[in-house]
Amino acid sequence: MHRLLLTAVSAAAVTFGATAAAPQPADSLSVALGTVIGEQLRQRVDQLASIVGPFDTDVFVATVSEVLHARPTAFTPEEADAWIDAYVARTRPADELPDTFTPESQKAYLDSLAAVPGAVTTPSGLVFIVDLEGEGAMPGPNDKVSVMYSGRLSDGRLFDATGSPIQFGVSELTPGFAEALQMMRPGGRYHIAIPASGAYGSEGIPGIIPGNAALDFTVELIKVN
Repeated sequence: MHRLLLTAVSAAAVTFGATAAAPQPADSLSVALGTVIGEQLRQRVDQLASIVGPFDTDVFVATVSEVLHARPTAFTPEEADAWIDAYVARTRPADELPDTFTPESQKAYLDSLAAVPGAVTTPSGLVFIVDLEGEGAMPGPNDKVSVMYSGRLSDGRLFDATGSPIQFGVSELTPGFAEALQMMRPGGRYHIAIPASGAYGSEGIPGIIPGNAALDFTVELIKVN
């Protein structure tokens, strides 16, 4: 979960959550950067809270400030990553998820979508379906995009969704999602199914995404930034 949603946290500005004075010419660049990156971070925080539950944003922002200033926090990055995994596993036990996500069942699911008229299956196993084609240039691996999406497991279980457009760097995402984005055009809506090999593999994310799970997304590409 955190690997999917925290892609921009390390670049976040500490202006998030603060009321800034009118910018003076000397600091306008800093305020502008803080506004743009702070908005991206706010969207990430909203998504995280919808998955893991409420957390103290003041402590969160203070910790981000420490990281930005290269000062130590209570965790190393590796310890923090492991702690989040353990927290998710503890609060969303794996036994809440069905045990039907076998490689065979997921291949059968992907094959069923690949049989939909107009579906394209890429060499990686990604299934790509155009619901509404957009217009303009497709994003490249170094672009940032604004998207809305919902993500489900093969049994229909919703595991993630945006309530408003959110910005990502294409290269920051899982390989399958990044591949699919580069096949989309702004203004379009697409249905994609990503095999586990292009998502979270045989391990999954404890309590959220089972191991071996294919991920089924409906994606709207709002714009390429």
